[in-house]
Amino acid sequence: MNKNKKLGTALITGAAKRIGRKVALNLAAQGYDVVISYNKSEAEAQKLALEIAKKFSVKCEIFQCDLCDWKQAKNLAQFVRKKFPDWNLLINNASIFNKSKFLTGTDSDLLDNLNLHFLSPLILAKEFAKNPAKNSHIINMLDKNITRFDTSYFHYLLSKKFLAELTKMLAVEIAPEVRVNAVAPGFVLNSIDEKNPSNETRNLIKKIPLQKKGEIKNIWQAIEFLLKDKFVNGQILFIDGGASLNHAG
Repeated sequence: MNKNKKLGTALITGAAKRIGRKVALNLAAQGYDVVISYNKSEAEAQKLALEIAKKFSVKCEIFQCDLCDWKQAKNLAQFVRKKFPDWNLLINNASIFNKSKFLTGTDSDLLDNLNLHFLSPLILAKEFAKNPAKNSHIINMLDKNITRFDTSYFHYLLSKKFLAELTKMLAVEIAPEVRVNAVAPGFVLNSIDEKNPSNETRNLIKKIPLQKKGEIKNIWQAIEFLLKDKFVNGQILFIDGGASLNHAG
């Protein structure tokens, strides 16, 4: 049961599963009311909301929207603002991850990536910053590969690079009322059995300077640091074992 004082309200996009789910649970444990946006994972979102309500003395709402349609981002922001006037944390976490090349990729894939990874976060940030609550903070979830230029995920990486630049521009544009930072995870999510990894996985890990993969808890530790240190603004934390330095993975 959460016994911490109320810290405000957090919106985490794409929070029904994986990293977003862990972040939502940890924020609720700290004393944040939580809003979970989801697209197709309604069952997972409902299950998470029930778990938060059972474990912690905070409020939790879920909201269905497809942020590949940037127009739905404003509806999401208006929902959160109306329900939670103390909305002070926005985590742009929703993502898609599909292979694409510049010459052969489809227009729809390009637009989906730009809408989800750039335009929707931009619109949410704008609505968030119009009437910021105390200690307002935006955290954008990036990818350690934003340091690269060769990729089999052209549209995905391009849109994440846009979001990285938006992070730095907003850190100047909407300060001092709102801080803006980002986290760039490395090799964390992997469905392969840890006890019996494939040769491809083992070879990838060997290329990472720390020669190990990360865990979701490492991502949360970075977010927790950004929340606690209120003099950090405009920074991108690479949580990747050093892989962004040698383009491993």
